[in-house]
Amino acid sequence: MLLSIGGEENKEILMRMTDDNGDTALHKAVRSRHQDVARLLVKEDPEFEYPSNKARETPLYLAAESGLRDALVEILVTCNKPTFAAGPFNRTPLHAAVIHQHTDCARLLWQWNKSLCEEADVSGWNSLHYAVYLGLKEVVSDMLGWKKSLAYLPAGSENRWTTTFHIAANAGDVNMINELLKYRPDCWEMLDSRDKNALHVAILNNQFMLVKSLLKSTKWDSLADNADDDGNTPLHLLAASSYWAHVPVKLRENRRAKTMSFNKENQTPLDVAWSCIKRTTNKESISGSLYHDFANIGRFGRRETPWNTLDEIHIQREFSKRDKEFETEIKSIMSAAQIHLVMATLLVTVTFAAGFTLPGGFDCDSNSPNKGMAILTRKAAFHVFVITDAIAFACSAGAIFSYFLMAINHRPTSYQDYRILSALSRVAGQLQLLAMLAVVIAFVTGMYATLAYSLGLAITVCTIGCLSFLLYMFVMYIVGRDIT
Repeated sequence: MLLSIGGEENKEILMRMTDDNGDTALHKAVRSRHQDVARLLVKEDPEFEYPSNKARETPLYLAAESGLRDALVEILVTCNKPTFAAGPFNRTPLHAAVIHQHTDCARLLWQWNKSLCEEADVSGWNSLHYAVYLGLKEVVSDMLGWKKSLAYLPAGSENRWTTTFHIAANAGDVNMINELLKYRPDCWEMLDSRDKNALHVAILNNQFMLVKSLLKSTKWDSLADNADDDGNTPLHLLAASSYWAHVPVKLRENRRAKTMSFNKENQTPLDVAWSCIKRTTNKESISGSLYHDFANIGRFGRRETPWNTLDEIHIQREFSKRDKEFETEIKSIMSAAQIHLVMATLLVTVTFAAGFTLPGGFDCDSNSPNKGMAILTRKAAFHVFVITDAIAFACSAGAIFSYFLMAINHRPTSYQDYRILSALSRVAGQLQLLAMLAVVIAFVTGMYATLAYSLGLAITVCTIGCLSFLLYMFVMYIVGRDIT
């Protein structure tokens, strides 16, 4: 109606005028997610280019950023010259759609203008780089299907750059790694500006599930040989990480890890592993002169030297010690779980029974329309009782399910399973604590609902019931003080 007042000349003025921020009416409509208004405005003035506002945002950019597919289609189809100017941080509308993971909008923009995927933002990342990092497989497949060489475009600055394959390794995305290899099998050989390969990057970012996947490939042998600009191979980085004790045996016992791969500090991966163990434990070290003599012998290629043998013995002892520690921790967790399981089962039984034996009883009048219904249904305290009883039942059942998962994941000395058991134990413990708190509230409110006509008695019983909270706080205070 506003646009119809004053004729075509005034309509054009209204639609093209901007506010102090440089926003047109279409900017406002898209930002406020009014897609019908946005479509109307575009149809009324298809010749206008709708340039950027002061924040460098075009309506097209805002629609892509917000995932407004209908408004985006209308702008692309109806506008004769839609502005594709770069937005904030020099990002294109395709950047905005990919970063906010609006896959439909991203594919639509790419199909409209395929060259957008080659344009980089101020960080040197193009839309493909972000799609790889965020795991948008469909978008990546479209772009690489159009031009496979996009996989080679570097991300970053001239002096510090990486590749799409390294980005996928950084995210630990095995599926994206396989997708890139499907189009560019030679991605294995890619190095970044610091001469690191994908295995380097996966180890540095603690993506050890991806490390395992890479090591299963026939390419792992060449990846393990590559040295970065510090002379470190992936074996050196593994040796310096906390994961060294749990790497595949074929990698730990590889001869390159013992005597053949040296970084710029003239250390083998086994040297690095041993130095890390010496820093984290207080074991007596070998005398400096003996270490120096044996190390020099080993570095000249004689693998069966006293140093290598002695070093392996210390490493294996440390592995054995850690395995025993994990075994002890797992046994203590499982022992505690057995006791907690009894309590969780008891709480499930009690709360289940309370749900069918409600306080106040049921309406037994055969002529009443509420026959079989709880008598105290209209009381607020009864409502709280029913809800907290249900919470207690659900939390107790959840705790039992957690203990069940612990039982089927129980292996004596697996580090990964130790982490799983520890996490499940914490979850089950928190669920049980919540169930116990809910049971106390259910008891108090249930008693109050049935004793409401004797207010003094009801308050006394509720006060005594609430003492359990004070007792809990007191016990936690005593325990905390003793620990301190």
